[in-house]
Amino acid sequence: MRFLTILLLVLFVSAGVVRAENDPAYAEDVVQDMSSKLNRGVWNILTGWIEIPRQMIKSGHDRGWWAVIPVGIPSGAMMTVGRTGVGAFEVVTFFIPFDDSYGPILEPGFVWQ
Repeated sequence: MRFLTILLLVLFVSAGVVRAENDPAYAEDVVQDMSSKLNRGVWNILTGWIEIPRQMIKSGHDRGWWAVIPVGIPSGAMMTVGRTGVGAFEVVTFFIPFDDSYGPILEPGFVWQ
């Protein structure tokens, strides 16, 4: 437990949270953004498989019922791999901002949006 606490402290320091000594609101915002990124990554790992039925429904609406199996399933499988991979990447790098933000890499941020 002590190792995890030290590791998190080092990660927060490396992310620039310590530079906000005079502005606690900034530090709170950064920690909030980091936790949102971590939360989004965990949920994308756990729910990435939902892309298969989502893409089946989407392809059925866009192209017609005939496209549900030949288009929706392969598209959903590829999106499942992509969303799960992006989720794992966000979990590992939750303390690092990309393009000066902690926003989602993949749009929408969650599968159900």
